[in-house]
Amino acid sequence: MIMGHTKVYKNFQTSIPKEVRETFGVNNDTIVEWGIDENGELKVNFRKKVNVEDIIGLIKTEEPTNSVELKKELYK
Repeated sequence: MIMGHTKVYKNFQTSIPKEVRETFGVNNDTIVEWGIDENGELKVNFRKKVNVEDIIGLIKTEEPTNSVELKKELYK
């Protein structure tokens, strides 16, 4: 099913059609992944760009941590 079409411009730039953006929730934080499946057909996938807020709290440790001390360790 074709949802829209675009033109390829100078430097190979293009845009994502409005219908596609709205259907898949594409915004400024979206990464577009291009690939080829086992049948040689083009596959396009949209995923959210991961930022700091997304990963804070994902890892738990048994011992307490001090963010100031961890940052100091980075610059030693």
